[in-house]
Amino acid sequence: MASLKVLASLLLVIVAVSKTISADDDDSKKKMRNTITEEVWFDVVVEGMNDEEDYHGRFVIALFGDIAPMSVMNFQSIVRGYKRGKKNLHYKNSPIHRIVPDFIIQMGDVTNGDGTGGASIYGDRFVDENFEISHKAAGYVSMANHGQDTNGSQFFILLTKARWLDGKHVVFGKVIKGMDVVQHLGNVPASSVNAIPKRKVFIEDCGVVGIEKKYDLTDSQMISDEDI
Repeated sequence: MASLKVLASLLLVIVAVSKTISADDDDSKKKMRNTITEEVWFDVVVEGMNDEEDYHGRFVIALFGDIAPMSVMNFQSIVRGYKRGKKNLHYKNSPIHRIVPDFIIQMGDVTNGDGTGGASIYGDRFVDENFEISHKAAGYVSMANHGQDTNGSQFFILLTKARWLDGKHVVFGKVIKGMDVVQHLGNVPASSVNAIPKRKVFIEDCGVVGIEKKYDLTDSQMISDEDI
């Protein structure tokens, strides 16, 4: 009988420790989800906007490199320019090839330029590493794909929250400056059939900011639709 009591006590201790570890893991993941490891900038152009002058704008994306290291490494590398075999992967001069009003702008096809191509630094495609961050506000940056584990170089930026994309696309960044530019791009006229822009829209240049140290976004910043 005494041994049963000891065993029961041990089980209670194990359960308590397990819950503590689980809670710590949850807190750790939550902190990682809010931690920014790097920032990148994009200069974009819309030719003949309003049938007159070209539109020029810049937005800055903060990257969640602790929670999505594979996706962020791939993205940062292509922002800088990455040579893999005979392929020179670079977002510079690539088009913004898909615009769906009040939903997304999509870009990053560095091989074909029309949404049918793209490649990663790991090979043509790489896996969905996790779905820890939700598509819970405008400005989130997520990997575009053609199904499970088909990530390449294409990505999209949300113009509104779209939680139904959770579990299907890997979020790895958030626009922290230039949301007005992103929304402006979302207003470029596009085909209602295939979402191809009716103006030439492209990434003129891009680069890595090179922040001095990591920092955390607050919970309210994580759900903000505006600049941070």
